[in-house]
Amino acid sequence: MELLERWLARVASAESMQWLRTEAERQRFLPDERRLGVALGLCPRRIGRADLNLSADDILAAQVLRPRWRPDTWSTDQAARISLVLSTWRQDASAFAALLDRTCERADLGELVACLKGFAIFPASERLYARAREALRSSVQPVFEAIACNNPYPADHLEESAYNQMVVKCIFTGVSIAEIVGLDERRNGDLLGMLGALVSERQAAGRMVPDSVLQWIADDGG
Repeated sequence: MELLERWLARVASAESMQWLRTEAERQRFLPDERRLGVALGLCPRRIGRADLNLSADDILAAQVLRPRWRPDTWSTDQAARISLVLSTWRQDASAFAALLDRTCERADLGELVACLKGFAIFPASERLYARAREALRSSVQPVFEAIACNNPYPADHLEESAYNQMVVKCIFTGVSIAEIVGLDERRNGDLLGMLGALVSERQAAGRMVPDSVLQWIADDGG
């Protein structure tokens, strides 16, 4: 939260930051889900939708705290929303996961995308699995991409079959595999077989296969 606040303070006004700090403090000391929902909805207007403008040192600091975290893909309103959700953490994994699940149920698209991006750093990660899997099954592209792209959660927590299915869906939906975290580390025979079959099917139909996919398959162990 301190890191997010420091980054946000560079691009948001003092008045905006005071509002965010006040809302976070309320959640720390007097939790109120209704007020949290209102604050999440206000973030774009209060904080804006700007780029965080992170430096290489900022990214390094982020990854010291959370390996493979990519906050440079977050906007200011997303960072503020994630910070507000983090402010509800009270060392109770079950309570945090339940609150986050209810928040996702009530969220509009922008709020839901921010919450899902926050899976990269949220505590109680094992308790968030069902919500992550639901997002990966979504036909709403921004929802799917919030988990599948630039997010370490799938690489860290999905079992092999679910991770493989996510990679294949990325290709089907036009997502660059460069945006999938941990792809090289999660390489496995079943995934190579699935991608090989997909390539053969597309080539037989005269459809394009991204060069990055062909290269990734060709790089398999020599």
